[in-house]
Amino acid sequence: MDDLPSAPGNAPGSFSNNNKPPLGEPSKARRESLKKHNEKAPIQLQNLCPIHKYYAAADTVIAQFKQLLKEGDLDGAYIIGRRFALFSTISLPGHDYYASPDPELIKLRLKNQKDAQWVTTGVERIVQVMDKQEIQKQAAELERIRKQKEQEEKEKMEWEQKMKQRLTAAAAAESSSGSSMSVKRGGEEKDLISKLASLNNLFPREDVDEEELIPSAPPQHDIEQNEEMPPLPPPMAVP
Repeated sequence: MDDLPSAPGNAPGSFSNNNKPPLGEPSKARRESLKKHNEKAPIQLQNLCPIHKYYAAADTVIAQFKQLLKEGDLDGAYIIGRRFALFSTISLPGHDYYASPDPELIKLRLKNQKDAQWVTTGVERIVQVMDKQEIQKQAAELERIRKQKEQEEKEKMEWEQKMKQRLTAAAAAESSSGSSMSVKRGGEEKDLISKLASLNNLFPREDVDEEELIPSAPPQHDIEQNEEMPPLPPPMAVP
């Protein structure tokens, strides 16, 4: 405990044989936050108020401490336990009747001192449990971050694989479409050339001679091979 006597097993700042951090180190930030928002400086008691009333108030506080422990509220128990310990070790000894020889007051003082020792031990054990909780939280957070990174890497790889497949499919479709268009264009060009050639055959070419356009007489040997021509009929008399 920070402001109360404690007996740590190791020297300040050292580590034990099992490599665990010093008592209170893992939960230090948690406890500092609790003290900052909930803890006040020890009060100064009024000597005009009977000290037994302050002992009664201390009994009320320790009852709250026990109840919080029973409920498992470590943060609340830590604050109330420190409040009781500071009140019993700093505030009560400042009262004029704290060291009174009155047997009744001696009995109340001894009881309070015993309660303070018990609460101090309880607070130290609370710190140990807090340390364990914070170590578990840190381990859980590291595991969460590891799984998150692992999931992000998996999603990234899946996305890259999908993009690769899409690009491959797009390239294949583009290549197939290009080949089909090329064949189609080639067929259209051939068909056009054929049509143009047919049209050209319907018209005389400018570079052809006129003699080529006049049919030539059949060859002589073809005439000789044919039958003789029949004689012409006699001329008719003119009336």
